[in-house]
Amino acid sequence: MNSMSPAHFAVPNTEPQASACAVPPRPMFPEVHCTRQDKTQSAPKRPTTRIVIILLGSLLFVLTLAVCATYLPAIGLRLFGPPRVTMDEAFAKSSGKTQVDHSALDRLLRAHVDADGWVDYRGLKKEAVELGRYVDFLSGVAIADLGRDERLALLINAYNAFTLQLILEHYPLDSIKDIPARDRWDAVRWKLGGHTWSLNQIEHEQIRAKFAEPRIHFALVCAAVGCPPLRNEAYRADRLEDQLAGQTDYVHSHPRWFQVDSNVTVVRLTKLYEWYGDDFVQKHGSVMNAIAAYLPKTHEGTAPTKKPRIRWLPYDWSLNDVTNRPSPPGSSKRD
Repeated sequence: MNSMSPAHFAVPNTEPQASACAVPPRPMFPEVHCTRQDKTQSAPKRPTTRIVIILLGSLLFVLTLAVCATYLPAIGLRLFGPPRVTMDEAFAKSSGKTQVDHSALDRLLRAHVDADGWVDYRGLKKEAVELGRYVDFLSGVAIADLGRDERLALLINAYNAFTLQLILEHYPLDSIKDIPARDRWDAVRWKLGGHTWSLNQIEHEQIRAKFAEPRIHFALVCAAVGCPPLRNEAYRADRLEDQLAGQTDYVHSHPRWFQVDSNVTVVRLTKLYEWYGDDFVQKHGSVMNAIAAYLPKTHEGTAPTKKPRIRWLPYDWSLNDVTNRPSPPGSSKRD
């Protein structure tokens, strides 16, 4: 027998031999190397972006509030207020061919409206038939034959008479705003001279657009305490200038519509000047010029000599019913 050395019984190495270019195998669990942060190394500072954003946002919010306070009232007025019109004198100042008899309305106003414009609606309601007859009479007036002043007197009387009838149809009530909006100023139902108009059409299209006379805003009455007082007589062509002047003097003599401080640095005005300011600007150049022109002689010393700040007085929409008259009643009389 041949003797065999232990080498003959060595188990052969079956593992592949790594070559010089072989990539070492990827470990099943990668090693995580934790390094200890040097305590002497300062941590990175937190960015101040959040603080800057907060400051900028706050500034933007304040600026937005300032812009809104400045421009939103004017924007709201343009969107929801009365329309702007270009006032013009569309009719000659001739006497015209026809005169309108307003004696029926005149009698009712003298009987149920006091000298300060408060209306006894309860008493007027008892004569609703008489008011209705006058309203029916207006539908047949030959409006095309009227001269300038006769036409304007007719339109003012018609507007006020239609408003009185509207109130009586819903009386008792606390405010004209209690009447549904569809039945109020935009209801196309009032017949005048062969036309059918709404109260807004009479005011904005037939009066404001055809008469360069902003004092009509002191004569047209919307049945509210904040409105100018209802005159206790009908308007007449032969007295129209005196009547409009009387209404204007009355409004600017009472704190409900006009107030001025002792230093004449702040003027508080009826919102009629805010809503219809452009009408007064067209006629007088500015609202303050209009005020200076309209102030009665008894108030001439309070006419602003410099441009004061304008503040708007609250507008009271309560019904101009005699039951809402302040106590004791005012004693002022109008011309």
